[in-house]
Amino acid sequence: MKPQRPLGSHRNYDPLSELIFTRSEGEFVWDDRGNKYLDLICGYSACNLGHAHPSITAAACQQLTTLTWAHGGESHERLRLEESLATLWDSKSIEDSQSTRHTKVWLTLSGARAIEIAWKLAYAKHPGTTIGFDLAYHGRSLATAYLSDTQRSEAIGPSVMPRGATTIPFPRHPKGVCGPILVKPENRHDTAEDSSGKARIGVTRQEELCAECLASLDQAQRVLGRSHSHGSILFIEPAIGARGYYFAPAAYMQRLVELARNHGHAIICDEIQMGLRRTGPMFMCLAQGWEPDLLVLGKSLGGGIVPIAAVLGSHEWIDAIPPGIESETFAAYPLACRIAQETLEILEQGNLAGEIERKGELFRTLLRTSLPQNIVIHGVGLATCMSLENLPNQGVSAAVDLVRRLAGQGVLVHLTGPKRNRIATIPSLLIGQASIELAAKEIIKALEAVG
Repeated sequence: MKPQRPLGSHRNYDPLSELIFTRSEGEFVWDDRGNKYLDLICGYSACNLGHAHPSITAAACQQLTTLTWAHGGESHERLRLEESLATLWDSKSIEDSQSTRHTKVWLTLSGARAIEIAWKLAYAKHPGTTIGFDLAYHGRSLATAYLSDTQRSEAIGPSVMPRGATTIPFPRHPKGVCGPILVKPENRHDTAEDSSGKARIGVTRQEELCAECLASLDQAQRVLGRSHSHGSILFIEPAIGARGYYFAPAAYMQRLVELARNHGHAIICDEIQMGLRRTGPMFMCLAQGWEPDLLVLGKSLGGGIVPIAAVLGSHEWIDAIPPGIESETFAAYPLACRIAQETLEILEQGNLAGEIERKGELFRTLLRTSLPQNIVIHGVGLATCMSLENLPNQGVSAAVDLVRRLAGQGVLVHLTGPKRNRIATIPSLLIGQASIELAAKEIIKALEAVG
């Protein structure tokens, strides 16, 4: 059957785009030929808890027979989710002024829409230009395309928003990250997320950073200084997701935020893909020892079933625009809110953060001990990237071949990076150790075949 689909929606660069899936469960998916795959993509983190999680599907079925729609958007499910998100953010905050905090939550449909809402809120208090990483990816909508590094707006002509003077180079670290990506207990007197789940600021020193990080901060100082009079807004991804899975040390992020604060910039943190325990902690920015004015969540908040996203911040920021400026028909509808609430409850169960860190380190250790040194392994938690950039011809053809071979071996991985020569693995946060070991074994086997 030939799909009646526009050319612009095709994913010709993706070696897996022709696969047609018919079933999914846990960490596995099946195609229309009956082939079973270990899914190490999980909807680009939309399915952080795997596929068809029994608690989430049960909640969805129950809600479908109770209330799926509330006129005007008000429901008990919405109120409960807003309270849960606000309480969770406040409980893990690194600020000391807990008694004066009044966090509010703006619920919406997608990550791109949440970024646009956060942008509007920040602009209302700090009107001016935006600043972001050169590897940024915040969506493909008409507005968010201008915040991203890819050419998403060619259909309407050249960009009307200048990029060159408003970007900061994200450190690539071709030989590996120069310092801890999260604040670790050994770096300071307390933990990144202590027994109460509360994040703490770490003590870091600028001299711990590599030359590339310091050069990026020098550029940030120049960019932030030039835009000081414009009251600009800084968009930060605590780790680059969609554009290649690049990581920078916590010390770098703390220093960048300090620079932005010194210049009076509003800070928006995009954790749409890398938040909600993808890297271990619930909120990556807090685990790096810094706090934004506005936090954006999405993707996995919907349990892999429904679209839902959120903007979190104090009432001073969330209430920055008057009623009537933003409205969406399906935003915060009861079914989505119920599933998001169930997702949060699962993410808070047991020692999930510790298990994510343990399984991620096991996976990366298995790869590093068996792969040649010119294949660099980056990662934190259950977000891992294999860089093939040091291979002949920058590893572009090898990366495509690797993705195809692994699919033939029953493992799905994500082809990514500006040149698509990086391989990301973002499996279910609940993936079993046997599947972790199987994934490493199959990747090593496929890389040996690629040569």
